[in-house]
Amino acid sequence: MDALIAAKLRNRFTLFDRDGDGRITKADYDHLAERLAGAAGQVPGSPAAEKLCAEYEAGWARMSAHFGRGTDAELDEEEFVTAWYALSHAPGGFGRTILPIVDEIIDAMDTDGDRHLQPAEFTDWLAAYGVPGDAAASAFTRLDRDGDGRISRDELAQAFEEYFTGTDRDLPGNWLYGPVR
Repeated sequence: MDALIAAKLRNRFTLFDRDGDGRITKADYDHLAERLAGAAGQVPGSPAAEKLCAEYEAGWARMSAHFGRGTDAELDEEEFVTAWYALSHAPGGFGRTILPIVDEIIDAMDTDGDRHLQPAEFTDWLAAYGVPGDAAASAFTRLDRDGDGRISRDELAQAFEEYFTGTDRDLPGNWLYGPVR
C-alpha cells in the first residue's frame, strides 16, 4: 500500500476513534452518523438522518465482513486501514463503497437544497468528525475546484476518489478531512 494512502486512512481512523481507545466499533460508526445528522440539523428519525445512519451501518457491515466478522466486531487501526484500502481498491469497490457515502453526505448536509455544499455546510460536516474550522476552511478552498464558492457532488466525489486512491501529494482531495497528520 502506498505510504500516502496509508497515512490518509490512518488519519481517518483517528477521526472515527473519538474516544481514543485505538479501536473502531459499530458504536463509533453509529455515533458519527448521529453527529453528522445533528450537524446538518436533521432530527433523529427524519428521513435524511435515517438514510445517513443506514449508510454508515452498511459501511460498518462491509468493514467487519472484510475480516469475516459480524457487526459486533472491533477493528484496530491496521485492520481499519487494511479494510478501507481493500474495499476502495477492489474492482468496482469505489462505486460500491465510497460513492454511496458521497450521495448521503450531499443529501444530509445540503441544508439549502441546492445539491451543493456551501462553506458552512462543509464546515459543519467536518466539525462532526472533529476537524477544526480553520482546517475545514482550507479544505473547502482546495476542493472547490471551479471556485464558485460551493462544492458539487462531482467535486466531492473526485475528492473522495483522490483521498482513498490518490498517490500524488499535491492532489486537492488529500484535504478531504483536513490536513493529513
